[in-house]
Amino acid sequence: MKIKINEIGAIKEARIDLSKKLSVFGGPNGTGKTYLAYVLYAITNEKNKSIGIPFPENEKKTLLDKNSVEVALDFSKIWNFRQMEVEKIKQNLWTLFAVPESKAADFFRNTKISIAETGEDFVERINEIKISFGLNLLDYSFSIEKNANTNVVTIKINGDVIKNNDLLQIIDIVLMSKIYSFFAFYPVTSSTIFPVERNSIYTFINELSVKKNEAFDNIQILANKKEYNLFDMFKRKTRYPQPIKDGLDVAEQLDIVQKRNSEFYMFAEEIEMSLLKGKVIITRETNEVQFVSDRAKSRKLSFHQSSSIVKTLASLVIYLKHNAVKNDLIIIDEPELNLHPDNQILLTRIFAKLINNGLRMIVSTHSDYIIREFNNLVMLSNEKKELQELAIKYGYETDEKINPNDIGVYYFDYPSKTAKQLIVKQIKLDISGFDFDSIGKAIENQNYISEELYYALKYEGDDE
Repeated sequence: MKIKINEIGAIKEARIDLSKKLSVFGGPNGTGKTYLAYVLYAITNEKNKSIGIPFPENEKKTLLDKNSVEVALDFSKIWNFRQMEVEKIKQNLWTLFAVPESKAADFFRNTKISIAETGEDFVERINEIKISFGLNLLDYSFSIEKNANTNVVTIKINGDVIKNNDLLQIIDIVLMSKIYSFFAFYPVTSSTIFPVERNSIYTFINELSVKKNEAFDNIQILANKKEYNLFDMFKRKTRYPQPIKDGLDVAEQLDIVQKRNSEFYMFAEEIEMSLLKGKVIITRETNEVQFVSDRAKSRKLSFHQSSSIVKTLASLVIYLKHNAVKNDLIIIDEPELNLHPDNQILLTRIFAKLINNGLRMIVSTHSDYIIREFNNLVMLSNEKKELQELAIKYGYETDEKINPNDIGVYYFDYPSKTAKQLIVKQIKLDISGFDFDSIGKAIENQNYISEELYYALKYEGDDE
């Protein structure tokens, strides 16, 4: 699935291929990487998708009677659904970025979002794939399966369930919408974003609480208006951009989050063991995030007391333990925040394991250590005997190697010092990986200055 975006912030044009398991964004500050990440998050996030597509009446009766039914899907209708969903994102960019609706036209007048695929190509692609996935809706679990070269899906209700009004409403209003959404945006089923503000979410959850701030906004409406419209109380607030608000929503629902474990739980444990040297826990009494160090297992530290690396990685650990689902897209901005170089390298290797075990990632980075390690993992994917011997020598595991065909690399920079906009460039990988000019030049310049200073310090004025 290739997304094309025009006229968003500093970006004149960007084309991102989300069929890649890993996308890497690089370039100087202020070039639109975060803007683009936000838009991609909005397009792919499952919570943004519309509901209300009705379930066929005859098939609904069969599903309720037999717990299983076959439904023929119209893929052209699903393509139209995707077109409307993308247009809805364009119309609601003001909520995504927390811009006042009255100023939306100024910021997003010329913005265009599209998926570079015709309806015919989409129908052909979806028809050919074989898919099996699960849906959890409230307390109900469904399985959906489709064989290759057919438009028929088999839908099953899992387990023994009480067929009450809640189940009927889910089938009537939600189930078919979720199925449409899955096929429309395949291979990405949903997305989770970890913005640079992630280390503040659990630190200041009480101060940043969405519910509390919405209540405060409503009180202000009442206090400042002698006459008010009741609907003012229910307007969507734009205090925070959607990625921040969604992170706060998770932090406020930890009692629900911790009830389920994901199939990626082991990778969260690896982060805890290799990088954090301790456990991120959610207290059952107060639903607060705490940290238990391996050095002092009898002592629980509050999030305020925890180290910066814990604050940076806790949200990722909680996501991998409880929320991660195959084909989810993880978007992480500057994963190197607060990490020593050796931990940046270890985290990069865990990223490789995640994409090789079913997740997808967009990583925006300024770290030469992360880029170099991605390149190491690309080189190690080569089957050359000498490389495989080196993989064993340096302790690389099989699922840490990255196939170069699974990576898309994108460089953000202005074409000149006076330019006001840029076109995001896709960088081709060679046998040794890739590089970002801005980072390479900064390192070369610093090395040059260091050498000049060193020789001046050591030899200048020396009589010999």
